[in-house]
Amino acid sequence: CYLCKRNMQEGDPAVYAERAGYDKLWHPGCFVCCICGELLVDMIYFWKNGNLYCGRHYCDSERPRCAGCDELIFSNEYTLAEGQNWHLKHFCCFDCDCVLAGVTYITVNDNPVCKSCYVKNHAAV
Repeated sequence: CYLCKRNMQEGDPAVYAERAGYDKLWHPGCFVCCICGELLVDMIYFWKNGNLYCGRHYCDSERPRCAGCDELIFSNEYTLAEGQNWHLKHFCCFDCDCVLAGVTYITVNDNPVCKSCYVKNHAAV
C-alpha cells in the first residue's frame, strides 16, 4: 500500500489511481486526503507531488482562500492581514463594515476596526 507501506495480500480489495501511476495501490481505507484524512474511495480525488487530495484541499494548494467568506480568491488583487488572506471587499471594520484593505486599522478584541470607529467606540476619553 502506498500510504501504510503494508503488503497487499492476494484477494484484498485495492484502489488504483490512474493519475498516480501504475505502480501505486492503496487499501480502500488508506485512500485518503493527505490533509484532512477524508476517505476518497468513490470520490473525486486529486494527485499532486506524490500526495492525494480531496477537492477542497487541492484547491487550497493552488489558490488562497478568503478568511471572510471561505471562498477561493481568483483575483490577483487581495489583501493579507492578521495572518490570513481576504478578498479586498471582505476585510472590513468590525463596527461599520467599511473596507480596510490598504488603510490603517486597529485590532480590538481580535477584530479589525477603522480609526474612526476606534476613536468613536473604543478609545479612552
